[in-house]
Amino acid sequence: MKTAKTNYAKKVLAAGFLLCSFLISASAQKTTLTLKNGKATVKKNFQPRRVADAHFYSLKLRKGQMVDIKVDANSIYMTEENECSVYFSLSDGKGKEVLIGDSMVGIDEWQGEIERSGNYKIKVYMSGIENFTAGELRKKKPNFKYLLTVQTKWRD
Repeated sequence: MKTAKTNYAKKVLAAGFLLCSFLISASAQKTTLTLKNGKATVKKNFQPRRVADAHFYSLKLRKGQMVDIKVDANSIYMTEENECSVYFSLSDGKGKEVLIGDSMVGIDEWQGEIERSGNYKIKVYMSGIENFTAGELRKKKPNFKYLLTVQTKWRD
């Protein structure tokens, strides 16, 4: 009898680990961007259900490169007065966010020069997501369609 319960417990535990790994991979998608002729585009759907939900894109950039990053996305009303959309942030390989603007809502377009060579991460996220509980996000089921465009060039 003990072995039957033990085997059942092991199966339930294994199923739980599989479910957790699926949820983690679905909520925090990570992709390496490959620039072809200095440009990369990504067209995705984003359905945040938790505050931590985001899409992450990594890319290598070199000191002196000019970078143009843009996110085109639909917006939705989560409440009557709260319109939300998708924005991005840029951080260096050490996790330090690159100052790319001072918008209270979020940044959807930026051009600038890279000050240090290295691996960078672009985080695509929902604006104001911290204002909602996971339950509200699951109930409202926000669904964004976005196009991320990254272009690099060397200064003339």
